[in-house]
Amino acid sequence: MLGEIRGEVRFKEPLSFHTSLRIGGPADIFVVPQDVDDIRHALLFADREQLAVAVIGGGNNLLVKDRGVRGVVLRLEGCLGRAEFHGEEALAGAGVSLSALIREAAAVNLGGIECLVGIPATIGGALAMNAGTPDGWIGDFVSAVYFLHPDGTIGEFKPAASSFTYSAFQAPDGAVLVGCRLRLHRRPMAEIQKDIRQRLKQKKATQPLALASAGCVWKNPKGDVAARLIEKCGLKGKRLNGVEISSKHANFIVNRGGGTAADILALMDLTRERVHHQFGITLEPEIRMVGE
Repeated sequence: MLGEIRGEVRFKEPLSFHTSLRIGGPADIFVVPQDVDDIRHALLFADREQLAVAVIGGGNNLLVKDRGVRGVVLRLEGCLGRAEFHGEEALAGAGVSLSALIREAAAVNLGGIECLVGIPATIGGALAMNAGTPDGWIGDFVSAVYFLHPDGTIGEFKPAASSFTYSAFQAPDGAVLVGCRLRLHRRPMAEIQKDIRQRLKQKKATQPLALASAGCVWKNPKGDVAARLIEKCGLKGKRLNGVEISSKHANFIVNRGGGTAADILALMDLTRERVHHQFGITLEPEIRMVGE
C-alpha cells in the first residue's frame, strides 16, 4: 500500500527537520501525502500492520521527543492546502496555513478570524491545539469539521455554535481530520488589513519570533497569565544547554542551537515545580508532545 502513495515516503526521517523547535528524533515511516488517496493508503497500511499514526501539520506547537515516533507520521502541510469561500463561510483543508487563510479571507472582505493572525499553524494544527488569543479561539468560528475514514469515506461533525474544541471531538478510530468549515462575517478589507498589521507589530515586539520555538508552552490558568507567573518565579532567561526560557516572553522556550527534547522537558518540569511551589497553581502544557 505504501507503494501506491504518489507523495513521499521516507524511513527514519529526523523530525527535527519538520518542527519549528528544530528538535525531535526520527519517524519510523514519514509520509508526505499528495492527496486524499495517499492519506487513505497510509491509513490502510497502518491499520493492516497495526501501527500507530501521528498527524502533524507545519510542526508548530509540537515537541517531538528525542527517540522519535514509532509507526507512521503523516505530514499534511502542503496537502489539503486549498480554501474556498461561499457567502460568509470558508471551507478550508487541514493543510491550509492559518495566516494565509486570514489574508485570503480579507481579500474578499471577510473577517472575524484576523484575531488569530500570527499563530504559526495549519488549519488542522490550529484545530488540534484550539489555537487562540485573548480575543478569540478558532473553535469560536467552526461550524463543521471533516474527517477521512481509512475506507476513503468522509465524515462530518457539526458542533453546537461557538463550542468546538478538538479535545471534546472524538474522531472515529483510524480517522484523520482533513478540513473544516468556518463562520466569517463581512468587513472591509482595509479595516482587516489594518487590524492584521497592528496585531503582527504587537507580536513582533513581545515574542521571540526570530528564534526556534514551539510558541506558548503553557496554557494560561484561569484568571491569570502563565508568562507572569513564570517571570515572578525568576525563571525568565533561565537556560539549560541549548534551550532557554525566553528573556523576551516567559511562556516561550527557545532553542538557541543544539537543544534536545530532554532539555525542554527538564525546563518544563522546573517551571511547573517553581510555579506550583510559589503560587499553588499547576500549569498545564499548551504544546503537544509526541514520541518517546
